[in-house]
Amino acid sequence: MRFERDALLRLRQQLRLHLPRIRRYARPVLRHGTPRKLANILLAEAELRLGKTVLRAYPYYYLIDICNVCNLRCPLCPTGIDTLGRVQGVMRFEEYRQILDKVKRHALVVSLYNHGEPFLNKDIFTIIEYTARNNIGTNVSSNFNWPTPIDPKDIVRSGLEYVTVSLDGVTQESYQQYRVGGDIDEVFENMKNLLAARKALRSKTPFVEWQFIVFKHNEQEIERARQLAAEWGVDLIRFVAPAVQPELMDDPSAYERWMPEDPLYLERTPTIAADRGYIYDRNCFYLYRSMAIHYGGGVTPCCFTHERKFDFGDILHSTVAEIWNNHHYRSARMLFNRRQPQGERLSVVCDFCPIFRQSGHRTCGVPSRSSVSDHVSLPPVAAGQAG
Repeated sequence: MRFERDALLRLRQQLRLHLPRIRRYARPVLRHGTPRKLANILLAEAELRLGKTVLRAYPYYYLIDICNVCNLRCPLCPTGIDTLGRVQGVMRFEEYRQILDKVKRHALVVSLYNHGEPFLNKDIFTIIEYTARNNIGTNVSSNFNWPTPIDPKDIVRSGLEYVTVSLDGVTQESYQQYRVGGDIDEVFENMKNLLAARKALRSKTPFVEWQFIVFKHNEQEIERARQLAAEWGVDLIRFVAPAVQPELMDDPSAYERWMPEDPLYLERTPTIAADRGYIYDRNCFYLYRSMAIHYGGGVTPCCFTHERKFDFGDILHSTVAEIWNNHHYRSARMLFNRRQPQGERLSVVCDFCPIFRQSGHRTCGVPSRSSVSDHVSLPPVAAGQAG
């Protein structure tokens, strides 16, 4: 009886943690889901569950990093600790348009961020407007510390559909421990001004999410954050577990000080991977649903893989079709298929990823899953290489 109560409690906790995420992605399906896009999504989801190696479906969710430069120095972020491993800069509109024109046929949503602060890009509103004109949803995640003042009404007028405000705390003392260089009063003011601008313009967008990463030092501020979110009219406040970069998972000193006490927010702690070899007991969905495109055109299989030497392709010199089923992608998907790989297989960065359960790990002949840092000998993908 006690076991059943504990299981039910865990289920409720997980629903509370993940249900807002499900709602987030249901909206663009209803708004932008053409018959072609919906058919592609259904096919992608079927191929994910079947663990296919060569896909007929195309990615429908894209992360396009329009600025991989940031004004803060967060200690668990590769940009913050200067380990990004690729050229940094700001994507101009013409380059973005070239990329979007290649992906728009199947794109449902484009997230205009990954390893930087997107509002540092002066072309951001032109980029959002162009994406919206192509019937594609837009997301932005921002620290809301803006060196150059931004008119919140411009954000509303641009057609941005969803904005995540990264705000981990309610006091400057707590906030600045992770958001190094940030000013919490500026974040508060900018968020309230955006909500006021949306109301003044009688707009339903952007949907405003307050994302609060729960660390050891800010757990006690959760209830106060909920109160402020309700007081200001924030659409959603979401408390999430800290995420550790795969290359840091073998270094306990890099994350020990950050992990909270509440087990609900230990979902992605590296100790889980150390105990059973992976964090999530399912196939990697990134290899079937999404494509991460970096400043400069480099393509990686997910947002965690940031170094240029691990790229799977270059979108500026190849099509989505040429990259999506190339040798790199096929080799990565073999990790999630128990059948013996057909033909020669490349060693890819995914071989050492501790995030998802790899049912085909042994059949692929990967000797160890100890550390992604052991995987530094991979050759970079040359411009135009399609596998």
